Amino acid sequence: MESTKETVPKERKEKSAPIPENAALLLVSLFIKDEAKYNARVVGGHNSTTFLQWGASKVVGFDYSQEMIENCKNLHSESEQLEFHHLSVTDFQFNQKFHVATAVFVLQYVHNKEELKKAIKLIWDHLEDDGLFIGLIPNGVEGVKAPETAGRVLGAEIEKRPVPFVDGGLVTARFYEGDKIKCTSTMALHSNDFYGTCFLEAGYQKFEWLSPKISDKGQEILGEEFCHQFMNPPCDIVFRAWK
Repeated sequence: MESTKETVPKERKEKSAPIPENAALLLVSLFIKDEAKYNARVVGGHNSTTFLQWGASKVVGFDYSQEMIENCKNLHSESEQLEFHHLSVTDFQFNQKFHVATAVFVLQYVHNKEELKKAIKLIWDHLEDDGLFIGLIPNGVEGVKAPETAGRVLGAEIEKRPVPFVDGGLVTARFYEGDKIKCTSTMALHSNDFYGTCFLEAGYQKFEWLSPKISDKGQEILGEEFCHQFMNPPCDIVFRAWK
């Protein structure tokens, strides 16, 4: 999900990433356990059909990119359970609150720090008390260095991180199709410390950072050397913040 018109780079407008649902914000309302069945209302766009398979009663996806939304609509038939909307993470409004929000590779596209604070507060506003916000972002610390083959192996990479680390520095992300670059985009490497400040200022009670996990199968495919460099320190990091 792109956040604002100003933060969508020219390259991203001309060409979109290969998988249209890679970046999206999800808001998940109260899970009601009925024997072994979960019933939930989900608002978002990432892996929408998977949430339906997990028992969500409704999924609403939104993204700043109109092209992304059209791609989602072409991939999935809209219904009473599934719909998509053209909205921004810094300017959206729903008339209900939710118990879980997830943002997978979303917030780094908010380049301006004040706009990022606004987005994180807006998500807080849409959470129920004790609600949980989960996200995945580029690891905003010094010393991160991805394997040289990361783009071709994983499909995406940051072209070059600034050394020393610059809080909020803009970098180019390259998206691959096979060995060829399909498109590029610009993202901001906000520091983990700054994200932490945003969480606390927005009103979240606490937050934590977690290293992503690579499955045994993934380690087998990627190789020990690749995984070791990719995870030490992690190129990407997971956060959890509680309202």
